[in-house]
Amino acid sequence: MFENLDISRQTLFKYILWAIFIIGILLLNFFFVKDYISSNSSQIKDYILRDEDINPTREAAVAGLFYPADAYQLERAIDGYLSLNPSTFSRRPHIMVVPHAGYLYSAEVAAKAYQQLLPYSTAIKKVIILGPSHKVNIKGAALSRATGFRTPLGRIKTDKNTTDYFSALKGFSFNDYAHKDEHALEVQLPFLQKTLKNFSIIPIIYGQSSPEMLADAISPILEQDDALLIVSADLSHYLNVEEAKLQDSQTRDMVSAGEKLKAHQSCGATGINTAMILAKKFGLKPSLLDFANSGDVSGITDSVVGYASWVFAGEPDLDKNLTPLEQEVENLTFFAKHNRQDIIKIVKQSLVLATKDKNYTPTREEYPDVMFDKGAAFVTLEIDNKLRGCIGSLLPTQAISLDIAQNVYAAANKDKRFTPLKDDELPNIDFTVSLLSSYERINFKSEEDLLNKIKPYEDGLVIRDGDRQGLLLPSVWKDFSTPKEFLNALKIKAGLSPLYWSDKVKIYKFRTVEIKDNEA
Repeated sequence: MFENLDISRQTLFKYILWAIFIIGILLLNFFFVKDYISSNSSQIKDYILRDEDINPTREAAVAGLFYPADAYQLERAIDGYLSLNPSTFSRRPHIMVVPHAGYLYSAEVAAKAYQQLLPYSTAIKKVIILGPSHKVNIKGAALSRATGFRTPLGRIKTDKNTTDYFSALKGFSFNDYAHKDEHALEVQLPFLQKTLKNFSIIPIIYGQSSPEMLADAISPILEQDDALLIVSADLSHYLNVEEAKLQDSQTRDMVSAGEKLKAHQSCGATGINTAMILAKKFGLKPSLLDFANSGDVSGITDSVVGYASWVFAGEPDLDKNLTPLEQEVENLTFFAKHNRQDIIKIVKQSLVLATKDKNYTPTREEYPDVMFDKGAAFVTLEIDNKLRGCIGSLLPTQAISLDIAQNVYAAANKDKRFTPLKDDELPNIDFTVSLLSSYERINFKSEEDLLNKIKPYEDGLVIRDGDRQGLLLPSVWKDFSTPKEFLNALKIKAGLSPLYWSDKVKIYKFRTVEIKDNEA
């Protein structure tokens, strides 16, 4: 009996020892794992910035959901939307309100607004995109630290200086988490990529924020000539189609009248109210371009979402209906204004090499991409207000940067009226680059009828008769006092007599925008 008791004690003692051993192993493992999880092998003093730390990019979050993820399909889709019913609206947009639903439902409505940016593709450089937060509760307005936003069409850089300006204002703070999955801003980006060139964005998502605060902050930026505000907003949500049409029609009337919207009228009411405050300050008038609802596409009418697009621009009575030729001149004016320094640089570089009988070839590393769009230009050289050479291109067959460079060389060395340009003449050279519009044929019944249709000091003219052709730039008007004198000089330029006239004569007019090196 006592022997059995002794055996039991021995067994119990063994179990206790095993238990202590196992607990010890577990404790050792716990402390080892705890240290392993809480610490890396590297030390913070060895920290090196990664590329994504230096240049963070906000990646596309809703590609494949709200719009095509394939770049080719996306580009074709947007081109298709933009080509539908092109507008004749000719005023420069300063504010736009556009929907932010899936492209299937709202892209056609949005495209009506984005079409209006095409004539100003090089003039608009800075785009504030303002939209409501759908995912994250925000107090105030959220900015992004990302240096770029990516879509299937490429990366768009953000405007750091303007973003820093906003970050210093009350009510604005950085919140990349709020931007990470937000679609309201992202769906606007591919449209911008297809309608603007060389632009940057300032993405702003708002939550609990007042339109007055947003308008006060945005106002100094919108005053700048190259700025645009895009407000991302849908209208009514989940009403039946009849109720939606009624409510959305009331909303449209209120926007036209500048009346403050209530929250239920729009998923983006704060943004639209901000737009109306700014419109009143800058004297801009809203123009409704299109409206629709999801039921128009889906066929579901018991629960729909409403969409509309507006453009805010100068008052219509201050505007004029531009002809296609006049619209081209306006576009060329914007191009000249925003690329003046690059054009002057090309001419000066070309002149220096021309005196050595060498051509200058601009490269994409030196100049912005827009300088490699096709264009036609004439280059005029003068010394002491006297012509020293003038040669140009009639048609846009190559990059405007290359065209200008080649015509500088030709004006300096190939104008048969003058000897090649010498190095010692460079300090006295004044030059003018004339950017050419397209040509518009003038229809006339007689020479007298033609003279009545010519606009002095505006029209350049081309005359064609058989194999004879001549061109005079609008700048040549300074040497003539009447259209008759101008036309006679044009005939002589083509090798015709001033008295010559034929029913086979064809006359084309064109306009130019000039860049002079001696003008500010």
